[in-house]
Amino acid sequence: MTIKLLQLDEKDFEKIYQLMERSFPIEEVRSRENARAQLRDPNYRILVSKNETDQILGFIAEWNLGAVIFLEHFAVDSSLRSGGIGSAMMSAYLSEASKPVMIEVEDEKNEINQRRIGFYQRLGFHLSEYGYHQPVMRGDGSKKIALRIMSFPQPLTKEAFENFRQQVFTQIYKTIDA
Repeated sequence: MTIKLLQLDEKDFEKIYQLMERSFPIEEVRSRENARAQLRDPNYRILVSKNETDQILGFIAEWNLGAVIFLEHFAVDSSLRSGGIGSAMMSAYLSEASKPVMIEVEDEKNEINQRRIGFYQRLGFHLSEYGYHQPVMRGDGSKKIALRIMSFPQPLTKEAFENFRQQVFTQIYKTIDA
Protein backbone atom coordinates (compact mmCIF):
# COMPACT_ATOMS: atom_id res chain seq x y z
CA MET A 1 0.00 0.00 0.00
CA THR A 2 1.46 3.32 -1.09
CA ILE A 3 0.66 6.24 1.17
CA LYS A 4 1.39 9.88 0.57
CA LEU A 5 1.44 12.34 3.45
CA LEU A 6 0.51 15.89 2.51
CA GLN A 7 0.55 19.11 4.47
CA LEU A 8 -2.94 19.89 5.79
CA ASP A 9 -4.91 22.19 3.49
CA GLU A 10 -6.75 24.54 5.82
CA LYS A 11 -10.02 23.77 4.00
CA ASP A 12 -9.74 20.25 5.51
CA PHE A 13 -9.24 21.47 9.08
CA GLU A 14 -12.83 20.78 10.15
CA LYS A 15 -12.69 17.18 8.89
CA ILE A 16 -9.41 16.60 10.73
CA TYR A 17 -10.75 18.20 13.90
CA GLN A 18 -13.86 15.99 13.80
CA LEU A 19 -11.67 12.90 13.34
CA MET A 20 -9.54 14.05 16.28
CA GLU A 21 -12.64 14.45 18.49
CA ARG A 22 -13.91 10.98 17.50
CA SER A 23 -10.52 9.34 18.07
CA PHE A 24 -9.34 10.81 21.39
CA PRO A 25 -10.84 11.49 24.83
CA ILE A 26 -12.02 15.09 25.23
CA GLU A 27 -9.24 15.70 27.77
CA GLU A 28 -6.63 15.09 25.03
CA VAL A 29 -8.08 17.44 22.39
CA ARG A 30 -7.81 21.22 22.37
CA SER A 31 -10.85 23.36 21.77
CA ARG A 32 -11.62 24.00 18.09
CA GLU A 33 -10.43 27.59 18.41
CA ASN A 34 -7.14 26.62 20.08
CA ALA A 35 -6.57 23.81 17.59
CA ARG A 36 -7.11 26.16 14.64
CA ALA A 37 -4.84 28.82 16.19
CA GLN A 38 -2.14 26.20 16.72
CA LEU A 39 -1.86 25.80 12.92
CA ARG A 40 -0.07 29.16 12.85
CA ASP A 41 2.77 27.86 15.07
CA PRO A 42 5.80 27.29 12.80
CA ASN A 43 6.85 24.24 14.86
CA TYR A 44 3.50 22.47 14.42
CA ARG A 45 2.04 20.78 11.37
CA ILE A 46 -0.57 18.24 10.41
CA LEU A 47 0.09 15.71 7.67
CA VAL A 48 -2.89 14.12 5.97
CA SER A 49 -3.35 10.99 3.90
CA LYS A 50 -6.16 10.89 1.34
CA ASN A 51 -7.39 8.34 -1.15
CA GLU A 52 -7.97 8.96 -4.86
CA THR A 53 -11.47 10.35 -4.17
CA ASP A 54 -10.02 12.96 -1.76
CA GLN A 55 -11.40 11.14 1.31
CA ILE A 56 -9.23 11.71 4.37
CA LEU A 57 -7.85 8.40 5.57
CA GLY A 58 -6.01 9.73 8.59
CA PHE A 59 -3.61 12.33 9.92
CA ILE A 60 -0.42 12.82 11.92
CA ALA A 61 0.02 15.99 14.00
CA GLU A 62 3.63 16.75 14.86
CA TRP A 63 5.70 19.24 16.81
CA ASN A 64 9.28 20.00 15.80
CA LEU A 65 11.08 20.40 19.13
CA GLY A 66 14.52 20.93 17.65
CA ALA A 67 16.39 17.74 18.51
CA VAL A 68 13.28 15.53 18.30
CA ILE A 69 9.85 15.36 16.73
CA PHE A 70 6.84 14.83 19.00
CA LEU A 71 3.77 13.20 17.46
CA GLU A 72 0.90 14.68 19.42
CA HIS A 73 -1.95 12.99 17.54
CA PHE A 74 -2.18 10.15 15.04
CA ALA A 75 -5.52 8.78 13.90
CA VAL A 76 -7.08 6.81 11.07
CA ASP A 77 -10.77 7.11 10.23
CA SER A 78 -12.51 4.46 12.36
CA SER A 79 -14.27 2.94 9.32
CA LEU A 80 -10.86 2.23 7.78
CA ARG A 81 -9.00 0.82 10.78
CA SER A 82 -7.46 -2.67 10.79
CA GLY A 83 -6.80 -2.49 7.06
CA GLY A 84 -3.14 -1.56 7.19
CA ILE A 85 -3.62 2.17 6.56
CA GLY A 86 -2.25 3.22 9.95
CA SER A 87 0.85 1.03 9.57
CA ALA A 88 1.41 2.32 6.05
CA MET A 89 0.97 5.94 7.13
CA MET A 90 3.35 5.64 10.07
CA SER A 91 5.90 3.66 8.03
CA ALA A 92 5.84 6.37 5.35
CA TYR A 93 6.24 9.02 8.02
CA LEU A 94 9.12 7.27 9.80
CA SER A 95 10.95 6.62 6.52
CA GLU A 96 11.20 10.40 6.07
CA ALA A 97 12.00 11.26 9.70
CA SER A 98 15.36 12.98 10.04
CA LYS A 99 15.21 13.21 13.85
CA PRO A 100 14.18 10.90 16.68
CA VAL A 101 10.38 10.63 17.03
CA MET A 102 8.55 10.57 20.37
CA ILE A 103 4.96 9.57 21.07
CA GLU A 104 2.82 9.31 24.19
CA VAL A 105 0.80 6.19 24.97
CA GLU A 106 -1.61 5.72 27.83
CA ASP A 107 -0.01 3.84 30.71
CA GLU A 108 -3.20 2.19 31.95
CA LYS A 109 -2.95 -1.56 31.48
CA ASN A 110 -5.89 -2.61 29.33
CA GLU A 111 -6.28 -4.50 26.07
CA ILE A 112 -6.69 -1.43 23.85
CA ASN A 113 -3.58 0.26 25.24
CA GLN A 114 -1.55 -2.96 25.02
CA ARG A 115 -2.60 -3.37 21.38
CA ARG A 116 -1.65 0.26 20.66
CA ILE A 117 1.78 -0.23 22.24
CA GLY A 118 2.27 -3.43 20.22
CA PHE A 119 1.32 -1.57 17.02
CA TYR A 120 4.03 1.03 17.63
CA GLN A 121 6.59 -1.59 18.66
CA ARG A 122 6.04 -3.45 15.39
CA LEU A 123 6.90 -0.17 13.62
CA GLY A 124 10.19 0.12 15.51
CA PHE A 125 9.23 2.26 18.52
CA HIS A 126 10.67 1.45 21.94
CA LEU A 127 8.49 1.66 25.08
CA SER A 128 10.35 3.53 27.78
CA GLU A 129 9.97 3.37 31.53
CA TYR A 130 9.54 7.16 31.55
CA GLY A 131 6.32 9.08 31.57
CA TYR A 132 4.20 11.82 33.08
CA HIS A 133 0.63 12.99 33.56
CA GLN A 134 -0.66 15.00 30.64
CA PRO A 135 -2.36 18.27 31.50
CA VAL A 136 -6.04 18.22 30.61
CA MET A 137 -6.73 20.18 27.43
CA ARG A 138 -10.52 20.28 27.86
CA GLY A 139 -13.11 18.93 30.24
CA ASP A 140 -13.44 19.40 33.96
CA GLY A 141 -9.83 18.57 34.75
CA SER A 142 -10.68 15.70 37.06
CA LYS A 143 -9.22 13.00 34.81
CA LYS A 144 -5.44 12.73 34.99
CA ILE A 145 -3.95 10.94 32.00
CA ALA A 146 -0.92 8.82 32.85
CA LEU A 147 1.31 8.53 29.80
CA ARG A 148 4.49 6.70 28.88
CA ILE A 149 6.84 7.73 26.15
CA MET A 150 7.79 5.63 23.16
CA SER A 151 10.76 6.58 20.98
CA PHE A 152 11.97 5.83 17.47
CA PRO A 153 14.48 4.68 16.31
CA GLN A 154 16.45 4.27 19.58
CA PRO A 155 15.41 3.52 23.16
CA LEU A 156 14.97 6.64 25.28
CA THR A 157 17.65 7.56 27.81
CA LYS A 158 16.84 9.28 31.10
CA GLU A 159 18.63 12.46 29.94
CA ALA A 160 16.79 12.53 26.59
CA PHE A 161 13.49 11.99 28.40
CA GLU A 162 14.14 14.88 30.80
CA ASN A 163 14.97 17.20 27.89
CA PHE A 164 11.89 16.04 25.98
CA ARG A 165 9.58 16.42 28.98
CA GLN A 166 10.84 19.93 29.67
CA GLN A 167 10.24 20.96 26.05
CA VAL A 168 6.78 19.40 25.88
CA PHE A 169 5.58 21.06 29.06
CA THR A 170 6.98 24.51 28.29
CA GLN A 171 6.43 24.70 24.51
CA ILE A 172 3.28 22.64 23.97
CA TYR A 173 1.36 22.28 27.22
CA LYS A 174 2.50 25.76 28.33
CA THR A 175 2.78 24.72 31.94
CA ILE A 176 5.32 23.65 34.52
CA ASP A 177 5.97 19.92 34.71
CA ALA A 178 3.21 17.73 36.16
